[in-house]
Amino acid sequence: MRNNDNDYIEFVNEIMNLRRFGKKKGIEVSGELLESFEHPEKGMKIIHVAGTNGKGSVCSYVANCLMRMGFKVGLFTSPHLIDFDERIQVGYGDTFARISHKDVLLLGHNIMDASIESEPTMFDVCFVMALLHFANEKCDYVVLETGLGGIFDSTTSISCTPKACVITSIGLDHTKYLGETIEEIAENKAGIIKHNSKVVLSSCISKEALSVIEDRCNKLGIDDSDIYHAENSDYTKYYAINRLVGYQKINAKTAISTMHSVIESDKDSFIINYMNFCKSKEEHCGSDCSKCVTEDKMCEISFDEWVDVNINLGISHTNWQGRFEKVSDNVVLDGAHNVEAFHALADLLSNDYRNYNIHIVVGVLEDKDYMNELLLLKPIAKSYMTATINDTRAKSGEELQRELKNNGCNASYIGNEEDVARLINNLMKKDSENSSVELYNDLYVVCGSLYFVGNVKRYLWQLQQE
Repeated sequence: MRNNDNDYIEFVNEIMNLRRFGKKKGIEVSGELLESFEHPEKGMKIIHVAGTNGKGSVCSYVANCLMRMGFKVGLFTSPHLIDFDERIQVGYGDTFARISHKDVLLLGHNIMDASIESEPTMFDVCFVMALLHFANEKCDYVVLETGLGGIFDSTTSISCTPKACVITSIGLDHTKYLGETIEEIAENKAGIIKHNSKVVLSSCISKEALSVIEDRCNKLGIDDSDIYHAENSDYTKYYAINRLVGYQKINAKTAISTMHSVIESDKDSFIINYMNFCKSKEEHCGSDCSKCVTEDKMCEISFDEWVDVNINLGISHTNWQGRFEKVSDNVVLDGAHNVEAFHALADLLSNDYRNYNIHIVVGVLEDKDYMNELLLLKPIAKSYMTATINDTRAKSGEELQRELKNNGCNASYIGNEEDVARLINNLMKKDSENSSVELYNDLYVVCGSLYFVGNVKRYLWQLQQE
């Protein structure tokens, strides 16, 4: 089998060029694939996360917390920003390792050659590849982010009952596929919830959506004590949240509630890891353990203290690409690409950066409700800087500039994504050269599409290698 980087790139392109939407529902196609591989997910402890926005961040926070507690954790998220291997990662100790290019080729070819009736989509291949990889790696826990919706999503084809089913938010996005009302979309997302699962609900879910989700829980016989409302928890012990801003805090709180729900349902596993931790400290410290201060500032502590410390470590060490990612003091990359996400971004900037001159650097896709989204930032934006995404669905940056001007915005056209990367690179150089007086109170926010943010990051990385 060929396994060099050129083969990897060629094969990833083949995967990414598969149909985005199949003739059958994702749950059916992935179900056939999993059946053909004798359900590699059997016996896995799975945390299943759905939602309009925030699900990737919650997955990352939870996976980091579990890893800090001594578990080997599989993390499946989408989309990737720069490289396909971002989608499938395994965390152990204090670091995550992406799936190797060799394994992508090996597992991917096995999946593509599988004898099934249905035609798999790109997402079906990615998802099944992740489960096969996690099975090979013998992961203790697996954190799965849904693709689109919930009830018919490929990830819902898993044969086991998740330890926790998490819903992060409900907004009007992908209405063509998920429903035209909040209630319809909530019903779709709630489709991940299975009998005997713990259920975790974010504090930003509306009353209308909450009613639908709770109704599904009732129909499945899920007791109220097994439903965790993130807004009802006490977070005073979690100092890591204080370092976060805006919607990041909401996502972190949802992740913490998820951790508490999982610990409640699988406490023996956590106690075993706690005892292993205590044993390792005794061996390290000798008989006088109480006087030892280790690198991580933990020594003789109770189980509850051990849990809280590791949750704090997990939250504080999570860095989620493209989600209000600060690449310098004056540049932020944010994957806001729907109305709910832009509302959250507007609130964050209004509250935490009210004294800054906000410059919105934006590229959008033609098939999105981009103007209503961008105008949410108009009250706080000093200027808009438009660019054209390298995608067949892209809106021309020049046309976007004209439309923004017609709506009373101060807008200028930059060029393509490489031009945006050069702008950011120059801003970062000025910041690193202590020339920040020139950038005083200026914040450049790159947003509009995850594809746009990902491509800008790729070009930025290339510039920094020169």
